[in-house]
Amino acid sequence: MLAIMAVLLFGTSWAAQAAPPAVNPQSGSVGLAGTVPGPAPSTAAVILTPADGSHTSSIPITVSGTCPAGTFVNVMKNNVFGGAVVCEANGTFSLLVDLFDGVNTLVARVVDGLGQFGPDSRPVTVTYDAPNLNLSGGQAGKQLFLDMTRTVVGGAPDEAIARTVTIVGGVGPYAMSWDFGDDTSSLQSQASEGAVTMSHRYDRSGIYRVIVRVTDSVGNSAFLQFVTVVNGPIEALGSNRGLGLGALPGALVAAWPVLGLAGLMVLFFWLGERRQDHKLRRRYGAVG
Repeated sequence: MLAIMAVLLFGTSWAAQAAPPAVNPQSGSVGLAGTVPGPAPSTAAVILTPADGSHTSSIPITVSGTCPAGTFVNVMKNNVFGGAVVCEANGTFSLLVDLFDGVNTLVARVVDGLGQFGPDSRPVTVTYDAPNLNLSGGQAGKQLFLDMTRTVVGGAPDEAIARTVTIVGGVGPYAMSWDFGDDTSSLQSQASEGAVTMSHRYDRSGIYRVIVRVTDSVGNSAFLQFVTVVNGPIEALGSNRGLGLGALPGALVAAWPVLGLAGLMVLFFWLGERRQDHKLRRRYGAVG
């Protein structure tokens, strides 16, 4: 029994150290979290909107469809990152995506909490007929757009979480707006195209939809949507701003009342000791 207690206590201590720091945990309980290897998603997302072969003269457009619940969905446009969103608990996704001038081949790519990619969706082609693409001074062929290498960014509450996007094309200088998904936003200016980094601190754990917009000096605009995951107590995951994460494939999450567990362990130990003492008394006629 002592050995069992030691194993349980050691396991609890190790898991608590491995878990993200908790913020305002429930009284008398603790959340324990860890990741274990698991299979990559085997089901592909399906793009239902827009229709294959459609045309549009306005951007951004809504890209939506079905997906394996609890995964992230990355939408690629001509093999360039176009945006990311969490697949909802009902197995659907929807996000706004900017487009290149002309033909865009859209693919939805699912990825789990361990960064394992599933199969790509069937491609959907949509053509953007740009009505007011303002280019000047040798800027022909340099449509303004935003790019990003890290499609899902993570951190902890009260930690400065940095995100980097890259401005490509257009005519500088640029005005940028950041909507962090927690009812706060920020404005900044950028003299020329290239990488731009913005840091933000979140008060609470959760999954946040971040939107970046940029406008150049001649009125062209670009748009990018992605995900920021803020680690924290288990009860907060998937509850922030209406973005549900659910149980990510490959992620093992467990929580229990520590005081209740300790009480059961003491009770079992006490009963075991009483039973052993009773056997000894019967065998050797001990008095007491």
